Amino acid sequence: MTTLWVAERHLVLLCDPDLHSSVHAYARALNQAVWREIGDTEVNEHLEEHKAAFMTAARASLSSTSSSTLSSTGAEAGD
Repeated sequence: MTTLWVAERHLVLLCDPDLHSSVHAYARALNQAVWREIGDTEVNEHLEEHKAAFMTAARASLSSTSSSTLSSTGAEAGD
């Protein structure tokens, strides 16, 4: 669990602020699954919503980072 907490903190420090809430929610959902705080819910079912939200936010962040990097270098996508 320490490794999970450290990984979550690294993401919060290194990633776009728009990712913070989805990173935290996904890490919390993983923590709940590990400690069996999810009742009778299947682990995959419990994690899916949080994982999907994180992945969507991460893709959006990477897309905006790529676009701003291309803009600042004067390059265009596909170069």
